[in-house]
Amino acid sequence: MMIKIFIVTHKENPVLSNDILVPIQVGTNPSITDTILRDNTQDNIGNKNSNYCELTAAYWIWKNEKKADYVGICHYRRYLNFYNDWYNLKPSAQKKITTENFKNTKLFNTSSKKLEKKIASILSEYDVILCRPYKFKKGSLTDNYCEEHRKEDWDLTKQIILEKYPEYKDSITSFLDEGTLFHMGNMMVSSKEKFDNYYAWLFSILFELESRVTIPEDAYQARIFGFISERLINLYMYHHKFKIKGVPSYKIIDL
Repeated sequence: MMIKIFIVTHKENPVLSNDILVPIQVGTNPSITDTILRDNTQDNIGNKNSNYCELTAAYWIWKNEKKADYVGICHYRRYLNFYNDWYNLKPSAQKKITTENFKNTKLFNTSSKKLEKKIASILSEYDVILCRPYKFKKGSLTDNYCEEHRKEDWDLTKQIILEKYPEYKDSITSFLDEGTLFHMGNMMVSSKEKFDNYYAWLFSILFELESRVTIPEDAYQARIFGFISERLINLYMYHHKFKIKGVPSYKIIDL
């Protein structure tokens, strides 16, 4: 079994990388050494990073990673934590941590071989590993998106899903319009087959959406497809009734 979790980064040296946690550079930073994987090689959409965020790395993994049996995505300052140690979190929370303290965690200090065994053990019982969900105290995933971003983009996204995948109608109601659980960050680990199936579905929607919308001029809101995908991963996983293992996540605050 081969497991690769790709660490999406625009920096040269993520604080944690090893045989399992593999850096992939996004944003075409020319100062980064060519020894790091880049999202603008082979079959890629690297030039769309300002709008697609970590999804340019996800696209690269989907199209070009052929050897790994299990794959995943984390971020250079956001890591899924597969262990119960003294930095573990309360449910529905993200642990903010300094680089110094992160280096004291079990995740940081575990060998690649032991980490691989741990992840394999989880995936022997679950279909997918996601970050623990945040539960909205008020409103739904739809409400949250429309408060933070352009409502018309979200409405069009749901319209496109219904055009392409009408069987999602009830799930859109249950898990988006009424759903309150939010697995954030597009961080996941699964079999390569499930990963590929999900991203084939996701990009079929996002590419159609891209052809119909005007990208916002504001640099933050221009990350439209990254923001939308953070919600759609929830829809897809719950629609397919996957057995989800929610694990804590670390956010390194001084990077």
